Amino acid sequence: MKKTLLSGLLAVVLGATAMEAGPFAFEITPKGRLHVDYAAHDADLEPLNDDLLARRARLGLEAKFGDDWSFEIEYDFADLLNGDDFKFTEGGNVKDAYLRYDGWKPGAFTIGQFKVPFGLEELTSSNNITFIERALPIDTFALSRRIGVGFDRGGSKYTVAAMGFGSSIGGEEGHGAGVRFTFTPIDADDTVVHLGAATTIAWPEGEVSFRTFPESRPADVRLVNTGDLDDVSRVNQLGLEAAWKRGPFSAQMEWMHSAISRDAGLSDADLYGWYLAGSWVLTGESRSYRDGRFRGISPSKRGGAWELTARYSHIDLDDGGVRGGTEDNFTLGLNWYANEHLRIMSNYIKVRSERRGDSDDPDILLVRAQITF
Repeated sequence: MKKTLLSGLLAVVLGATAMEAGPFAFEITPKGRLHVDYAAHDADLEPLNDDLLARRARLGLEAKFGDDWSFEIEYDFADLLNGDDFKFTEGGNVKDAYLRYDGWKPGAFTIGQFKVPFGLEELTSSNNITFIERALPIDTFALSRRIGVGFDRGGSKYTVAAMGFGSSIGGEEGHGAGVRFTFTPIDADDTVVHLGAATTIAWPEGEVSFRTFPESRPADVRLVNTGDLDDVSRVNQLGLEAAWKRGPFSAQMEWMHSAISRDAGLSDADLYGWYLAGSWVLTGESRSYRDGRFRGISPSKRGGAWELTARYSHIDLDDGGVRGGTEDNFTLGLNWYANEHLRIMSNYIKVRSERRGDSDDPDILLVRAQITF
């Protein structure tokens, strides 16, 4: 049954390109990505098994209706490849699923499930992020995708995006709102200076937890974790971001803060995290940038493009009555862009964590093969 369903959807996706043009300028384009990771560990306190993981296995469609309307839907089939329970009927692996209208001069409207506008690295596609996994504070605080209504507008030097959101399909519950503003004082001659700020306010339903993987997923372990927090009435978040690019060199940093308000006499908590990352494309190519976020690297040479990367990230989940722990990661990476569809990535991650008096300091070697279309 599972194989039949997957084969049927694949046939629809691959055949969709035949449905294009006509009197209403209707066009459909298939899209997909496969990210496969392998991690080897030098464990410390927590046992960590070396393992292979299908991190993402997505198929989707992008559609355009004339000049003003567009639609996107994407589903992740990684559970099938990993042998886990398939959640098609629950909607647990639905990613983007939204309708967008660009015909109003002041800006564009989006309705459906899409990402809350919070965080530079979070809003950068997983196909284009510099490291295999996003940094500790992004994994901890970013709200990812929610069902909602959004408005965004962009100029030559700025972008602004706002969203009112509810629950996600088959996932997080609650409601809230978010807004992000970016300013690009320099964007010329292969040089970019990017500044940004974002904030969200959310009223969650049920228990809330803040936790993160050690920037690696195959071992399926979280070294810092607040556990389930009861009686959380509101969560306010603030994010600040800055980035710079000049030719083959780039750097970016983000700082995130989460203020947790609790009822029933429980103490409030302030959690935060930050990271600083840089990259050097050895073969001379440059990261592309548009509309307040970075895009990918397109190899210009026959042998592909090579990139060296480094990152330091920090997360602090200890405050008030919350004892989630602290973690500091240092990562070195090497990426090879064979062409616009194939990328091979490798990260060496040195982890230093502490939770409730126990230290756990593993080393992780993580590699990924990435195919996109």
